[in-house]
Amino acid sequence: MVIGLPPEGFTPAWERDFAQYPPAGIIVFRRDFTDLEDLRAKIAHLRALARPRRLFFALDEEGGWVSQLVGHLVVPPNAALLARGGTAEDVEWVAGVTARRLRALGFDWNFAPVADVHSEPDNPVIGPRAWGTTPEQVSQMVAAVLRGYRSQGLASCLKHFPGHGDTRTDSHVTLPVCDRGSGQLEARELAPFHANLDADSVMTAHVVYRKLDSEKPGTFSRTIATTLLRDLVGFRGVCVTDALEMQGAAAGRTPAEAGALALSAGCDLLLYAHWNEEIRRARLQLADLLVEGRIDRMPFDASRPRLQHFDTSRPEPTAEELAQPLSSLTPPDWNARLARIVDRGLRVDGALPDVARAGGWSVDEPEFAHGGTLASDLAAEGVPSGGASPTAQVIAVCSRISLADDAIAVLRARCAERPTVLVGLQNDQFLTHVPEAAVRLSASDGTTLTRARVAATLAALRRGEISAA
Repeated sequence: MVIGLPPEGFTPAWERDFAQYPPAGIIVFRRDFTDLEDLRAKIAHLRALARPRRLFFALDEEGGWVSQLVGHLVVPPNAALLARGGTAEDVEWVAGVTARRLRALGFDWNFAPVADVHSEPDNPVIGPRAWGTTPEQVSQMVAAVLRGYRSQGLASCLKHFPGHGDTRTDSHVTLPVCDRGSGQLEARELAPFHANLDADSVMTAHVVYRKLDSEKPGTFSRTIATTLLRDLVGFRGVCVTDALEMQGAAAGRTPAEAGALALSAGCDLLLYAHWNEEIRRARLQLADLLVEGRIDRMPFDASRPRLQHFDTSRPEPTAEELAQPLSSLTPPDWNARLARIVDRGLRVDGALPDVARAGGWSVDEPEFAHGGTLASDLAAEGVPSGGASPTAQVIAVCSRISLADDAIAVLRARCAERPTVLVGLQNDQFLTHVPEAAVRLSASDGTTLTRARVAATLAALRRGEISAA
């Protein structure tokens, strides 16, 4: 099992239980630490408690909207923006820096990269997390990430097998269904997995693929988690489930029931993103089911050599890595090189009328968890905001899902009122449906650095230093 940390902290009772029955790994989220020193200390403490057992520390650190380190370090943008503005060499460099950071903090496994092909524009959960819309582009960029991780000794994880890019619902909240047949899956969704069989692990998708298994999601389907993954695709690394608390797996099941189904399907490790009494009981119940023979031991026994190889091939972070000053985790050229990549990846369409090149702009934007506002970024670039009579308005939309028709109608009406710069900071499919905007800027990302580069781009556009496409 790979488990989350208890919300109440490390109580003496929890530590005794942890030391007696250490899991295979821990997944860490932003909620689990206050700063990077606290994070380092907690990882070191738990690793010591688990001795002599090996304990993997994992996290979801894709960059962009899926980052546990945001607010503590400058993180790279979503994959879609990196792929638009960067080369494979740029992506390998970003992955190498990320891997070096993670190992210096105590991590040895990252649940990344996303290997899904973004084939459904209205996908609410993958979107700009994907490297592209074609299997060729995704395969190339995933390979670059793997090279970067491998150069620093960080274990990788392709997700979400056999593909989550062609769904219109989110497996966190429901069970998505994909009607693609095996031929279509082979040509598109499976291609990045085929091309990157040297990854250390894969993560399953809580998605039903009706043409492969009419009832069970990939995580619970032996047809998918064993026959397809092992026999047809030929993957030999570790297979870990996506979090079993997600509704795509958990609906109508206890944690133990979900775990039993995943083990029977051929998954090597069970991921529970939280820790509570129900999950503690699930661990004991699963052990009893295996001992009593109520779970098929063949898949369980087949996992052992894969887990042993995983253990030995990716050693724990060394004392030298862990002794690095936190100030050294960001290379001197990190911000500047990322900024150049982001600048190349921003897509600007339209033109500002002359009236919008002077005076103040109004800024309508969401509340960001970290790093100020787009209005403050624009002010830093010399573009004032506010005032009684703004000459233009900036509307920044940060939505993971496609906008509904009524929301599009509201945007169109607002953009018709005065010259408008419309900015898409995550899902940007809506931009093409609002022709009334004078300028449409696709960023596909809302991180602090990207937002600052959006402001710099708009300021340059206002000064007439650049022209839109």
